[in-house]
Amino acid sequence: MKKQTDIKEKKYIKATNETREAFINAFFMLAHKEKIYQITINEIADIAGYNRATFYRYFVDIYALVEYAEDEFLQDMRATIEEKCKGAETGERQFFETLIQCFRKNKYRVSVLLSEENRSHFLRRINENISNNISLLDVNAPKKRAVRDIYFFGVFYAISINLQSRDALSDEDLLDIIQNLFDKWYRPEMGFGEQ
Repeated sequence: MKKQTDIKEKKYIKATNETREAFINAFFMLAHKEKIYQITINEIADIAGYNRATFYRYFVDIYALVEYAEDEFLQDMRATIEEKCKGAETGERQFFETLIQCFRKNKYRVSVLLSEENRSHFLRRINENISNNISLLDVNAPKKRAVRDIYFFGVFYAISINLQSRDALSDEDLLDIIQNLFDKWYRPEMGFGEQ
């Protein structure tokens, strides 16, 4: 009896995830054509193949859908960073290379999440997420927080713009710029290496 219940539960979870993903995919399809906060729930439901009532079982509104999509990206980013940068020998270059890979892997969705209407919100969430999960970036002094925020907002923005650009820099060139700023500005401003 328990085995049969487990199978039914797994099927339900799979169907639930597929339905949620259908709404998310429909949203991103529309978001590549129009401003994200002008998309209607009816449009999303029509493309996803469900009705409005089903949409509301998963999301309160468009903002909740966007936040869910951001959460998915942030969880994937965190997991990828933890996996690829867990060694003691990992430096900031490996960290930023991993970040670029995360943005590139999710380019289709990231380009929407970093659209004009949502950019500052999403960059703030990325910054908070990175800062809260990497001890090196955990700072209490107001000046150091400002330096960290300026540096990382700039890096995240540069990565996202570079991925969307037709004449983009190579990842290597972008990493060189990020590393140069880290070594010549961020590190001294944060007092790394000082006794």
